[in-house]
Amino acid sequence: MNHLNPLQRLRAVCAAVALCSLSATALADIDCWMDAEHPRTADQLAVGDQRAAPTRATLHALNALLHRQAELHALPRSRLRSSWQIGGQWTAPARSAHFLLRDHRESMWQGRCDVLKGADRLPPRASIVVGVNAPNTFFVSSVPDVKDDQLEAFRELPATGQIGGHTLYDGHMLVFTANGRLPWVPVTVAEYLDFTERDLQRQIAEADGNRREVQQASAPGADEAMLQRVAEGLRKANPAGAEKLIAEIRAQHAAARAQAEATEARRRANPAFDNDPLRTMLAKVRAWRAGRTPAQLAAQARLGLNGLQPADTPDERFALLARPDPAFAWDREHPARVQMLMVSVRGGAEFEAPMQRVLQTLDVAGLQALVSSPVGAHNAAAR
Repeated sequence: MNHLNPLQRLRAVCAAVALCSLSATALADIDCWMDAEHPRTADQLAVGDQRAAPTRATLHALNALLHRQAELHALPRSRLRSSWQIGGQWTAPARSAHFLLRDHRESMWQGRCDVLKGADRLPPRASIVVGVNAPNTFFVSSVPDVKDDQLEAFRELPATGQIGGHTLYDGHMLVFTANGRLPWVPVTVAEYLDFTERDLQRQIAEADGNRREVQQASAPGADEAMLQRVAEGLRKANPAGAEKLIAEIRAQHAAARAQAEATEARRRANPAFDNDPLRTMLAKVRAWRAGRTPAQLAAQARLGLNGLQPADTPDERFALLARPDPAFAWDREHPARVQMLMVSVRGGAEFEAPMQRVLQTLDVAGLQALVSSPVGAHNAAAR
């Protein structure tokens, strides 16, 4: 640049500064990025407690990994906020944690790099949710769709592609475990039918009990006992008219009972009416089971596909059922070690395409390393 005159040199410097500014703007459309760590674990340990140290270190590494993601810095104008809390262990095989990275629109901004209290009440337009050591977070809902004292099952998310050698589920979720083994297993058709039968039998027992209570309450003896209690009060208040009034009430009760019995008799005589629908449903389920081969009974179950489904509905319309793997190889010696991650990347409105770019360029190798690293001093201290 020495051969340029002073004016030319000034123009060149200005052009370089403008180019740098444009580049910085292209890579840093977000206004700022806040980090918010909850000061206590869910079971009320201080976040710096050594028993939670490995989990905390992994969450910090996860946040740093996302901070390095260039596509996140190029999101439409917004403020980003990372927040996380370490869970409690209690009776679980490992300590869980929840991590959320989300956007905040400009109307929620406060100060140089903060947001208004209650800003989280507005739904995010861009989010990355990470579940740590939480087997129930890998499904359509963390609330089981099928539950009794013998089985908890959830709707399984469908596989929709691959990113960096990892299966993508439902277009937004990736799964990371130390050995690559999925943390859930299919629910078999036989298991689901067993649950359906148990559930119907429970409902039948409840309905029978309710029916008996109604019959006992409406029996003539029960009516008469109630009338006698009423009569005692009437005789004190109106001795002259009490007996006549009691006779009228008794006649009204008898007429109402006769009418109810006649209505019930006509209802039961109607061939189109199912007098015991729950037992009919149970019979259908058992007949459907009897028509399955051993291979079909061992196949993966679908929610609602149990013999009670509409005949014209394709099987594929029913969601597959799965449950957390009871044989998952938890490192119980080091419960604060991060052993599984659920990573969900979503965007809506003007953030949909940018968040898809975030998903496609996600550092999956770095995420895998968070669960694949050997147990170290932090974990040993947490025992």
